[in-house]
Amino acid sequence: MYLRKHYGKWQCHVRYKGSRIAQSFTSKTEARKWGIKTMNEMELGTYKNRDRLYSMQLKDLLTLYFDHSKDTYRSKTTGFTIGYLCRTELGKCILARLDGVKLANFKNKELLTKSPSTVRKYLLLISRAINIGRKELGIPFDSNPVQMVTLPADPSHRDRVLTASEHQDLYKMCDQSDIYNMREIVELAFETICRRGEILNLKYDDCNLVTGEALVRITKNGKPRRIGLSERAVEIIRSLPRSVSGNLFTVRSVSAFEKAFRRTVANARIKDFHFHDLRHSGATYLAEQGWSTIELMAQGGWSSADMVKRYANISAKHLAKRLRK
Repeated sequence: MYLRKHYGKWQCHVRYKGSRIAQSFTSKTEARKWGIKTMNEMELGTYKNRDRLYSMQLKDLLTLYFDHSKDTYRSKTTGFTIGYLCRTELGKCILARLDGVKLANFKNKELLTKSPSTVRKYLLLISRAINIGRKELGIPFDSNPVQMVTLPADPSHRDRVLTASEHQDLYKMCDQSDIYNMREIVELAFETICRRGEILNLKYDDCNLVTGEALVRITKNGKPRRIGLSERAVEIIRSLPRSVSGNLFTVRSVSAFEKAFRRTVANARIKDFHFHDLRHSGATYLAEQGWSTIELMAQGGWSSADMVKRYANISAKHLAKRLRK
């Protein structure tokens, strides 16, 4: 092994049993550490060619991850996040240089302007991309550097549920929305406890209005699931005109829809309510109607009873009624 400075960079050259490899570094210390590590791995027979780690930036990995998972619901919801991360200084970091210190610095900088929940999502997305890179894309990470970083605290889960009067106020304002079928989308989300992306990607041909079933193909975990349709859900679907795309609903863009929904909520004078809270409201209603945890898991696509507990927030008022029967 030998070191030399070339055009302002430190180069480390390693020779072992006829093989020769070299890498360039900004400091002599980094070059020496790499050389010693490489020599040890060659002697132990554990050396991996890490050329891709030195030729790729984090933004390249995130782009590969996005393309690799483009057919899943998750990639549709994280596209904007990946675009943002690619534009940050961290996105320009060479993968071989990505470590806990750089990630911690990124975290602390982002926390100055972003919520802990948002920054946590950034780091978890980077972590998923690294894991997929290691397992499925042939990128030779020795470990996942995100594991060296303390993630921002996971915020307490939301338990916002619509009251009966808020339901009526929301539906009235939905009728006045400039988004076509806003009310039908909102009602169907409540009736089926499906996620926004699942509702907007639901196809007419996947709905059996005779048996009251539907196949949800685009899901968060990428696994299609079958759900039940209430009488009201069947009425809604039956009333919808057939679209060229085959989808029940056609919206210009998810962001435009989300903005319109926020305006609708504001016009209804409902405070602290997000579209995803319709899932909480629907799950709570079904639980109060006597649905079992297993039934809720199947309908909502949850993999554990703990997740059902986070969404089905039965009120003390309902419990009191049950005790008095």
